Amino acid sequence: MKIKRISLVLFLPILLSGCTANNNVLNQDLNYKLLMPSGAPTLPLYYEILASDENVEVTTQSTSIRQEFTLGNYDYLIFDSTNATKLLDSQENPLYEFKMMLTGGSFHLIGFNKTNEDKPTEEDNIYGFMAGNAADLLFTNIYEVTTDVYFDNINSLQTELINLDTSFNVSGKTLDWAIVSEPQLTRLMSTWKENGLDLSKIVNINLQKEFKVKNPSYEYDYIPQAALYVKKEYEENNKGSVETLMKRLEIAVDNVINHIDNVKTTIDERYEEETLQQATFGFTSSLAKEVQENGKNGFGIVPNEYNKVINTTVIRSYLSIINSAINNKG
Repeated sequence: MKIKRISLVLFLPILLSGCTANNNVLNQDLNYKLLMPSGAPTLPLYYEILASDENVEVTTQSTSIRQEFTLGNYDYLIFDSTNATKLLDSQENPLYEFKMMLTGGSFHLIGFNKTNEDKPTEEDNIYGFMAGNAADLLFTNIYEVTTDVYFDNINSLQTELINLDTSFNVSGKTLDWAIVSEPQLTRLMSTWKENGLDLSKIVNINLQKEFKVKNPSYEYDYIPQAALYVKKEYEENNKGSVETLMKRLEIAVDNVINHIDNVKTTIDERYEEETLQQATFGFTSSLAKEVQENGKNGFGIVPNEYNKVINTTVIRSYLSIINSAINNKG
C-alpha cells in the first residue's frame, strides 16, 4: 500500500520548528533509494521513513545489504561499519564511501544465574547473533571466548530468548550468557518479568563500557556500529540532495537523543497501530521512548558532534584493536 507524504515539521520541537532554515530543509522533496536493516538504525532515520514510502527500504535480512556494496542498486546503504570498512578496503574501486556513523554501541551481555564478578568461559552456553559482526567482534575482544550459538539476526535471537523459562532453559539447554542489543533488551526484560523469571538473577553488562576499560587507548565513548554509506556516483551528480539529507539526519539525531517525546508523537500521528510501528521500525514508539528518555540514549545513537568524527580512520583503528586481541587469542 502506497503511503502519502505528509508534513512532519509541525511535530518537531518548538526550538527547531521555529527555525525557517530547518523547516526548508525538512520540506524539500528528495528522491533517492536507501536500503537499511530493521532495528536501532531506523530511529535516526524516522523522519525519512515516515516522509516517504519510496525512498527508504527496511529489511530484516542484513546479508542482502552486504551484497549491495558490490551491486550498487541503491544510492545509500546503512550497514555494520566494521564489515563495510573491511569490504570496501578489499575492493579496488569501491562504489560506496562513508558519510555518517549512526549508532555507536547498544550491545549488552546478559548473564543468567550470574553475578557481576562472573566472566564467560568456553564451557558456557552463549548465544550471539551474526558471526563476525560488530557485537561478535566486541565480545571476542573483551572476553577472548567465542559464542556457542549464532543467529542470523537480532530478531531471530530475540524470538528464541522470549521462550526462556524460569530455570533459564531454552531449546533443551541451560543458557549462561546472551549478547543482546537495544531496544530488544528492554522488550525482553519486560517479557521475562511477565513470565515470572527472577530478574535479580540476571546480570546486565554494557559491552561498550567494558571495551573502554580493557582498551583505554580508544578515546571515544561510542564504538563503530551502523553507518551511512553513499554511492560515489550518486553524490557526484546530486551534491545538493546529499547535503540536504545530511542536514535532515542531523536534525533527526538531535530529536531522538534530546526530544524523544516529540519523535513518539510524530510516529504515532503517522502510524496509530503499534503493529504497524513494529513492522516498520522493528520496535514501537513507546519502546523507543522508554529506551531513550531522560538522556539514557539506550539505542546508542551517535550525537552530531561525533557522528562524522568516528569515521573510516577511527573504524580501522578500532578494528586493529579488535583484531589484535583475536590474533593473540589464536
